[in-house]
Parts: sequence; C-alpha cells; structure tokens
Amino acid sequence: MLEIKKTGLLLATALCFALPAQAKKVFRVLMEDNWPPYAYVKDGQPAGLSIDLVKAAMRLEGAEVQIQQVPYLRCMALTEPEGKEVACANTAKNEELAAKYVFPNNYLFRSRGLIVANKRYVKEALKKPKKISDLEYKTVALPSGFTFGPEFDDNTRIVRYYTVNDMTALRLVESGRVKFAAIDEMVLYYYLNHHPELKEALATVIDLSNEPIYMQLSKTQPEAIELREKFERGMAALKASPEYDALLQKYLGKGIPVDKFK
Repeated sequence: MLEIKKTGLLLATALCFALPAQAKKVFRVLMEDNWPPYAYVKDGQPAGLSIDLVKAAMRLEGAEVQIQQVPYLRCMALTEPEGKEVACANTAKNEELAAKYVFPNNYLFRSRGLIVANKRYVKEALKKPKKISDLEYKTVALPSGFTFGPEFDDNTRIVRYYTVNDMTALRLVESGRVKFAAIDEMVLYYYLNHHPELKEALATVIDLSNEPIYMQLSKTQPEAIELREKFERGMAALKASPEYDALLQKYLGKGIPVDKFK
C-alpha cells in the first residue's frame, strides 16, 4: 500500500511539472525606427523611451509586446483601416488622425516642438521670428507626417519641406538650404549631443505647443479592443508608480525636469 501511495504521489508531481505554464498574451506593436530617444535602433535592436513605456505598461497587465520597427509613414499606413496591423507609436492626435485611428485616453508622454534656425540667418535677418505667424511664406523642414500642434499644422501659409527624418531636416538648416526646421525638443537635444557640429550652426527661435504622444490603434483589427483595454489599465498603473519617472529620466537625462513631459 505504501508503494502504491508513493507511486501516485510521484505521478501527480510529474504531471504538475509536465503541464505547460499559461502563456502570456503577446501583442504586436509597430514602432518607428528613427526618432531618438523615443524609438530607434541601437546595436541592431529596438530601443527608446516609447518602447520601454509600452512594454512596462503591458507587463503590468500580464501581457508581452513584440516590437516591429518600420519607417514612420509605413507604421501609420499599416494601422489605417485598410492595414493589417493593430497598433503604432508615436503619434500626436489631431482631427484628421482621430478619423483614421483609435486613440487611448492614456498617452505615453508629452512632446514639445521647437523651431530651429540657421544661426547665420538669425544674425543677419532684419526681423527675427518670434511666433508661428512669423514663419508664414517661409520654408520649414520637417519629417513627412509629423504634427506640431494646430497653430502650426493648420497654417497653410507656412511652406513645408518634407524630409525622411529629423536629421535630414537639421542638415538642411545647417547647410543654409532651408532656414528653419520643426523638431521635438528631446530629439534635438539627442542630435546636438551626438553631433556637436550642429551646435555651432543651429539656434532655437520659437517654442511650439506641448502635445501628448500616443500609441494609436487600428479601427478595424479585432485585437485592438483587447490591446487598448490592457494598455489603458497598464499605463495608468505605470504612471502612478515610480517606474514611470525613472524611465523618463533614463532617456531625457538627469538634468532634465521630467514634469513637463508627463
């Protein structure tokens, strides 16, 4: 009888170990590949604040995220109603985009746009630009598809020169081919730190609006509903924890106050 009990116990124990652990739900999220420090490629791997925020929020909901990096415009196109993907980041919200995508209530962070100019032009200009309307009938370089708040976006008298990325826009201003560029504040700091020669050529002339940046979701993919629900809960919990501030500080730098990005 004792041997039978031992055999039964061993069999039950073996079965427990044999049962597979419940697999975490894995969601696929597209991220742009050239917007440091928010989303970029480092040593061949996805890196950046946005990626860490999305992963941390979903981890709190017991889910995992598979990041697929693509150029920004492709990221947006693949999550339009005709596209096959569920989610894409990073996106500012406006009326045009709200008609195409679902935006969660919880954003990732806030982004402040800047207008930078060629220092030589600023020094020689008779009238230095101080507000957005001063850019009317002047050319501003910016990546195609990027938004910088209604006052800038809706002003059709500003001449836009679309580029493939922020670095191209900055090089155009540095060379004098274009006098101005619109760029996110922390993206500018990142490039100035990695390309010191730009500091000699560029000057910030106008502060643009402070806009929330989102992970937007498809209006047609069924999985988007579950992803949004988990993301909303996870992001709310993350923002209530010390980890959110720690992630902001990690990418923005120790000397940068994080409150204006929250």
